[in-house]
Parts: sequence; structure tokens; C-alpha cells
Amino acid sequence: MHHYRVSGWTLATEISLPHLFPCSAPTGGAAADITLRQSSVPPPPAPLRLDRDGIQVGADGRTVIDIPNCVRIGLTGGCDIIVDPAPDVSWSEIQTWLLGPGLGVICHQRGALPLHACAIRAGNGGLAIVGNSGAGKSTTATALVQRGHRLLGDDVLVVDPDTGLAQPCFPMVKLWDSSRSALDIGQEGQQSVGGKIGKWHMPMLAAFDPVPRPLSAIVHLRADPAARRPVLTRWPRPYAAAVLDAMTYRVYLADALHGRRHVLSAAARLAARVPVWELVRTTDFADLAEMLDMLEGLVSA
Repeated sequence: MHHYRVSGWTLATEISLPHLFPCSAPTGGAAADITLRQSSVPPPPAPLRLDRDGIQVGADGRTVIDIPNCVRIGLTGGCDIIVDPAPDVSWSEIQTWLLGPGLGVICHQRGALPLHACAIRAGNGGLAIVGNSGAGKSTTATALVQRGHRLLGDDVLVVDPDTGLAQPCFPMVKLWDSSRSALDIGQEGQQSVGGKIGKWHMPMLAAFDPVPRPLSAIVHLRADPAARRPVLTRWPRPYAAAVLDAMTYRVYLADALHGRRHVLSAAARLAARVPVWELVRTTDFADLAEMLDMLEGLVSA
């Protein structure tokens, strides 16, 4: 049996998952928080609460992610995962969906707050970088790791809204070819992301920090074609809460599983505890070094 630590939970499975951080089995006869097994995945019970982006949420909250010609993933109660791969599909490709939408579903089923974010450890605290897909979160986090900081997670970041504590996710980032080129990173040891041409899983085990860290700041990263240099602005608390609500990972899952009020409340509590900033960047990362200086100055202050 393999055991892994992901987002503050212990996962037990007979399947080797090299993109995850290994850990010891629970002691004292305790069960793992999440179990994963390979089997057939039944459809969720009707009537469906949600049918979107290949994700179906059943009447009782059981959820199925269906990626044609790749994998079906069944998720129940935030603690049970069934994976049914298509023939000849690699586990590297399956983990793209398992650690993205699959982890997002687990978070929402458990009532956790998952931000669509990358995070790094800076000093004894953490910096979360939230943003839409393509905003440059992974590129910026990887560039900060190249400056000596440690990775906490990529894409799905679980944060306690009452303490600001961020849970490490997994020791890997996903980078496009353009980002690898900008950061002068080769392709050795990398595997494609979900069959996408030009996007790669980049292992970062040596630079991973497996210890939960309190967030010093949350930065909403946004590219603007009109920007000529990076601009960093702190948001007032009401707007900050709205940003965190919008930057919750696949927030429509929370709508389907237990209502939006839960996320709105968590976002407001987190915004009251951790300062939220917006960083507007140019579209070509010509300002990357200046951006990194700004972010390092923010967390050191």
C-alpha cells in the first residue's frame, strides 16, 4: 500500500502516483483520509445537480468526472476515489485529471476552500498567487523557486479561512513551452499534460515544502495588454473577498454540492485575515524580474 500527503490529507492506494508526496501510513490503527482504487465507475444517481465540463454531480453528491478516451473518476463523500482508465492510457495523463478536477471535487465535498492558485514558501510564511488559467501563476511561482523559495503547490491550494494556513499540495507544476523557454528550463524528465501539445508536468520534489505555512499575502495575477510595467495594488477587504470567491477552484462545484454561501463566507473570513493584492503584468513576461522583486518585497515586509 502506498501513502501520500496531499492538501493536508493522507491518501492510501495500491497504485503508485509519482506526482504526489509520499508519507507514512497513519498510526494507531487510524484510517487514511482518502482511499483510491481502480474499478468500474457507476453513473451518479439522478436527478443530477450538475452536468458541466465532463463533471456530473448526482442527487446525493456523488460525482463522476468523465474524460473521453482517457479516464472516468468517481468521487464520494470527499474520501473515496474510484478510477477507471481507458486502455493504454498512462497514469501520468490520468494524474492530470486526478490532481486537477478530481482534487477540486474532493475539496468541495469535504467543505474545504480550494483556491485556484500556486503557492510558494517565502521565509516562514507563504505567498499564494491566484488567477485565471493562463494568467502566469505557475510561471511566476517557478521563477520564485529559481530564486531560492520553496514550492507549496500548483493549481489547487487548500487554505483554512480562519487561520490563513495553506496546505502543501503536490511537488509539481505545469508549464507551457513558452514558460519553459522564458525560465531556461529543459524538457528532461517531463511528461505532457493531459495530451496537450506544448504543456508539461515539471517535477519539483527537491524544491517542495511539505509543511503547512500561514499565508503572508495573496496576490491576484492578471495580464493586461495595455500594461507597460507591473503594477501592484492592495485591494480593500470587500473587493478582496469578492476576488477570493471568484478565484475559488471551480466554484460551480460548491454551488452544486452545498451552495455558494459556504464559499462566500470562507472568502470573507480569509480576506479579513490575509491581505489580498492585485499584480497587473505585461503579456510577454518582459517584466518578470521586476514582478519577482515586487513579490519578494511584499512577503519580506
